[in-house]
Amino acid sequence: MTSGSVDMNLEIMDLLPKIMGNADPVSYSKLLPGVQTSGEYNGGLHINGCENSHNMISVMDVPLYNVNHMLGFFSTFIPTHYSSMSLYKVPESAGAPNRLGGELMFRPNSRRTDDRLSGSLQTGLMFTQGTVKVSTGKKSLLTASFRDTYINLLYSSWLTTDRMTLLYSFFDLNVTWRGELSDRDVVVADAYWGQDKASVKDPGFVSDIRCRWGNDAESLHWIHKGQGDFRMKNLLYRSSNSNHLDLDHEQVQLHAPSSITDLGYKGSVGWKHLGLGADVLYHDMTLQYPVLSGTFNNQNDEIPLKDAWEYSASADYSYTFAECLSVNLGVRGNMFVSNDDTFRSLDPTLAVTYYDTPAGWSVSLNLFQRHQYLFLTGYTDLGLPTEYWIPADASLAPQYMRGVTLSGQVTLGEELTLNTSVYFKKLYNQIEYYGSIIDILTTEFNLQDHIVKGNGYNYGFDVMLSKNSGRLTGWIGYSYGRARRRFDDFKTDVYYPASHERVHELDVVALYDTGKRWHPSLTLVAAGGTPFTAAESFYMLDRKMFVKYGEFNANRMNPYIRLDLSVNYDLNIRDGRFVKSHGLNLSLYNVLCRTNDLGYRLKVYKDNFFYHPVSFMSLVLPSISYYCTF
Repeated sequence: MTSGSVDMNLEIMDLLPKIMGNADPVSYSKLLPGVQTSGEYNGGLHINGCENSHNMISVMDVPLYNVNHMLGFFSTFIPTHYSSMSLYKVPESAGAPNRLGGELMFRPNSRRTDDRLSGSLQTGLMFTQGTVKVSTGKKSLLTASFRDTYINLLYSSWLTTDRMTLLYSFFDLNVTWRGELSDRDVVVADAYWGQDKASVKDPGFVSDIRCRWGNDAESLHWIHKGQGDFRMKNLLYRSSNSNHLDLDHEQVQLHAPSSITDLGYKGSVGWKHLGLGADVLYHDMTLQYPVLSGTFNNQNDEIPLKDAWEYSASADYSYTFAECLSVNLGVRGNMFVSNDDTFRSLDPTLAVTYYDTPAGWSVSLNLFQRHQYLFLTGYTDLGLPTEYWIPADASLAPQYMRGVTLSGQVTLGEELTLNTSVYFKKLYNQIEYYGSIIDILTTEFNLQDHIVKGNGYNYGFDVMLSKNSGRLTGWIGYSYGRARRRFDDFKTDVYYPASHERVHELDVVALYDTGKRWHPSLTLVAAGGTPFTAAESFYMLDRKMFVKYGEFNANRMNPYIRLDLSVNYDLNIRDGRFVKSHGLNLSLYNVLCRTNDLGYRLKVYKDNFFYHPVSFMSLVLPSISYYCTF
């Protein structure tokens, strides 16, 4: 762990509690300090107080958009297909992507075994997934993973919340080929395809929502290690995310598709202390514009399309003084072209690390500036992928951030490690969608009428005590964070809490090795409630609905508390010629039977208006699954 970054071996996923039988790496990244728990039905990633859109989730530098399955319970990542996960809280070099927050990067599992065929299989009450590795030569390996679901067969009643019924399914498919062309050249070809289908029926609102969304990504990597200290990487990729949303409300029909497709190249070379990089990225976006029929304000305009080019060049120089002090100085130049608008920026980074190896401690200081040219917005945060990406233009200036982070690490004895981090980030040109999905049904929709603009800042600290050896392993982490925003449209100097802000969060992860067949584990999350803007009143006038909201984000949900337990039981192996190990996993989700708020909804009863929280189920959710490796 350096500069607040964390590397995690995904083999730990086999032993942690499985949410409905699945151990999801993105969900478990939220148990790390500085990463905020989002809650059920919300798969957002918030690092050091940043918005979900400020953080990038990638596979070997290939960006992915909207990686959520099961409305935030699962991600698109099959744990057995990937060997490691790295969390970068800050841009440690000029080569980091153009995002204001951090990055969560996955690396495919390309380790060879002595067998020509190997893999794993897991099946439970909701899904079946598996990974197969096939040797395609002395120095090449093909890895393929799949996952398919049958959630509604057994869990249809559990997916009913406050009379809303959800029908849902998804699938994933990964293929990775890695070949060593020579002692110095490695080629990796990687591809992912996945799709979700969901429908929500709400008899109280007399509505039917149908949604289909999915990702696909294809990439080709060439990694060269030359003589001396020369190194080179080349990456060519395509990444796409699309969404089709349809809503029927009484006589009103809504169709609102959206998508983003990236075509990109990334190249880097390095020699001794110097590193150079160049990125070229083309964005093709479909904005989620509502096409309405059956209402007085029918909107049948053409769905707006946007495209943009993003160019970046970076340089880093690293040097070590007296074998205890390392300095990295970097600069990143950007040019973003969107229609007739062109933006340029220059972003410096500075990282200084002092370490005392014999004493087992280190401290790092990071100073950085970053620009981001893509915004994420939308008119609902119910967990459905109804948010979409829009590029910076004349009406939306690029976002940028200036920040500082101080991190430290110290080894305590032979088994304990203490990590701490303090951060401050100043954010500029932030946006927020102000309104609800009712706006597109009752008024002539114009996105600019519902976006407020302003600035903000994040600050906080986190601490993690981890135990990496012995029978009992795991970590305890605590995070304190503030994410404040101020919007010019509100005509006030008051800073409001961001919608994702959780001031306090405590995370506990514990695994115990009994030395026998039983392998128990637990995870505990205790966090403060997130803010929301409460509606004070609404009325109908000339068939239009008008809603009066109170002070922005002045209310908070109840605190979020959840305890999960799990145990693996290894079954006997008779001959071991094909199946190397197998067993059963029993997991209990929400052992404390805690009712956690998802959000709130407006209700009318006997001519009285009120709102009340929409909550997740308050009962414990058990799951059982079978696993095996071969």
